[in-house]
Amino acid sequence: MSALTVQAGEAGRIRVFALSMTEAEAKALAANPSPEGGPSYQEEMLGATKLDHAYVEVVSLKSLEGVGLVDYLIEGHGAEPADVAQDKAKLGALGGSVMVVMSPAFQRQAMQLSPDPRLTLIGIYAQEGVDWAPAPVSASSAAPYSAEARPKKPMSDARISGMVATAVLAFLALFVVIFVWIGG
Repeated sequence: MSALTVQAGEAGRIRVFALSMTEAEAKALAANPSPEGGPSYQEEMLGATKLDHAYVEVVSLKSLEGVGLVDYLIEGHGAEPADVAQDKAKLGALGGSVMVVMSPAFQRQAMQLSPDPRLTLIGIYAQEGVDWAPAPVSASSAAPYSAEARPKKPMSDARISGMVATAVLAFLALFVVIFVWIGG
């Protein structure tokens, strides 16, 4: 297989590889043993460096019985249905195991992948993006100045008396302080 390019900052892509290997080899690839100081088995198979293995999945198609690979990619990984529909026959005809590699596996780094001959790229599918646009608000209560205007309550007689008493006491305190200062 020719080299595959991963662009720097890539996001929202899912690569699906068919595996031409025994079930035991696929299980070893899923376990992803890594020799000390060397690349992991998944990195060796993809010809990549420094993968985030949380975003690399080896899936036995037997385990997807009743769901199918197409629905697994759409429902499980958020692949765009229109993208996957183009390869529906190809994906449905696969047997054995597949390797699913999502963009975050490459940690936003540019890479040249040179996959092992036992990996066959089936397709690269876009993931559905999140629509962050706010929903339009049509409730009449959301319109500006739509709140009911409430008239301000008039002050009670007790409150007015308290304010007058506080002002008189403040004046008397100031008056006493001035006399003490002048007399002192």
